[in-house]
Amino acid sequence: MASKKTPGKPGKQRGGEHHDVPASIFSTPGADIVAGELILQLDESAGTAITESITHGPSRGQPRAGALRLGHDGIDRVLAKLKITHLTRLHPPAPAATMAMSEAVTLSGTYRVGLEHGASVEAAVKQLQQAPGVQYAEAIRYRETFVVPNDPSYPSQWGLTKINCPAAWDRTTGSPNIVVAVIDTGVDLDHPELAPLLVPGFDMVDLGAAPTAPPGFHFEGDFQGRDNNPQDEVGHGTHVAGTIACLSNNGAGVAGVTWQCRVMPVRVLARIVNNANASDVRGTGSSADIAAGIRWAVDNGARVINMSLGGPSDTQVERDAVAYAVAHGVVVCAAMGNGGLGAPTSFPAAYPNVVAVGAIDSADHRASFSQVGPHIDVAAPGVGVLSTVWNNSYTTMSGTSMATPHVAGVAALVLSCNPGLTGAQVADILRQTARPLRDNPADPVPNNNYGFGCVDAQAALNRACPTPLPSRTIICRPSVAIACPSAPVLCPPHVSTTIVCKPSVVLVCKPSVLIQCPPKVSLQIACPRPSAVIACPSAVVACPSGVVCGPLNPGDPGQLGGAAPSNGCPCNGNNAADWNDTDPWAGYYPGEGQ
Repeated sequence: MASKKTPGKPGKQRGGEHHDVPASIFSTPGADIVAGELILQLDESAGTAITESITHGPSRGQPRAGALRLGHDGIDRVLAKLKITHLTRLHPPAPAATMAMSEAVTLSGTYRVGLEHGASVEAAVKQLQQAPGVQYAEAIRYRETFVVPNDPSYPSQWGLTKINCPAAWDRTTGSPNIVVAVIDTGVDLDHPELAPLLVPGFDMVDLGAAPTAPPGFHFEGDFQGRDNNPQDEVGHGTHVAGTIACLSNNGAGVAGVTWQCRVMPVRVLARIVNNANASDVRGTGSSADIAAGIRWAVDNGARVINMSLGGPSDTQVERDAVAYAVAHGVVVCAAMGNGGLGAPTSFPAAYPNVVAVGAIDSADHRASFSQVGPHIDVAAPGVGVLSTVWNNSYTTMSGTSMATPHVAGVAALVLSCNPGLTGAQVADILRQTARPLRDNPADPVPNNNYGFGCVDAQAALNRACPTPLPSRTIICRPSVAIACPSAPVLCPPHVSTTIVCKPSVVLVCKPSVLIQCPPKVSLQIACPRPSAVIACPSAVVACPSGVVCGPLNPGDPGQLGGAAPSNGCPCNGNNAADWNDTDPWAGYYPGEGQ
């Protein structure tokens, strides 16, 4: 595997159950704008009119180059006025296997535009937005990790038990056919607990030769030029990856939510260091690189995407990339953010169809740093989470960054047992089977602090892959002949006698059969006549033998799509779940998982 990169180890901060969360680097309005570049999206008509050959980005270690015009007169006039320095396509070309697939949005018309040093990004955006053929122009925004490092001596992985992983592992420990993309700082490619589970990834970080760091910080390591070496230089992405999947049940290290699923490292965040405190190391990257990373992960086979990152600004380029992933059936999980109560909404967690994840502690309380809002879907353990870290090590960290991979791991387990589910169905299962949490007994579920509650791996698997009870063959032996009593009638002189057959007989033989003598067999005998024998009709009742299908697990809605069970039983066909992709909470079952 790739050799290690050499910046210093990620630092640690002391902390307990309640953490003093470091302030965001980009807390000042406008501070998250990446200097010297912007995003340009053409509309469909302009995109088909391009005559210039535009590259898909720089080669490794080389300055950005390429065309300075598009071949569209109206847009080119504005580009010339802005004196742009480079013009490249944001997204790499899709693999041939996906070129014919229907796409949610037109990503091929997204460009990265370089500006002169010192040029105002906001002013350039306004000028381009007025040009004909431009769908939108926007500033590129920084994103950062959501992590609070703490004491590496934390003794156990309480989070896996909290989300019912041990019971879920009795069903499945994951499938190597399910790939989870970790869109983050990269992954330690040589970590012994992770290396066997990695699939080829990509380094999307491309901040230019001299990126402008936020005040008080500087970039280190590899921050320019895309390549296929997504080596972690921070430790954050490695920690996230180890929670999702790592070698487990091997007597060493830690366990992951899944043991067999594969991890795809997509590096979109670079290493940034506090000038005054070298131990304050964070992951920071751009919305443009994140969008490109999402597209690359989808096109290269990811079924689940984990994004333990975010920022306070909404960007269209990320919205489009998330919509592309969702339209291709991918489960997208993102962290709510670490700003606590009153913090501004964080993106990409707030984008439509993203599974937004908050953090709880071991007592099922909202972590003090975990952000809230109506878009939160579920919560997961996020305080003192033990996992893998850079340089083949292990440590505990806290943050919504640590909660999110628990949910991404459960999504991977669900797909491992039922790979035919869509991303929308998996997201719906995660919500519906969560263990409800509330701060007050009267609080509704879902609510703004916990969404539907704590993710539950066992309940999610039971919903996604219900197990029919064994079929049973019931045979009644032997068949039974039922005869009403008969009676001889001897008529004394001048006396009539009425004979009534009784009693009726009930034979229980699944189903029960009621044998009853018809009343017509009662006869009036008048003397003088010969004696007679009155016999009610006899009936032979044979209990049917056959296969009786057992019910599905109690509370389960039945086979997805109403398909007949694989054992051939005709039962339960009318018990099909109603998975409504247009309403992600359709069919919510109150109280499930309590």
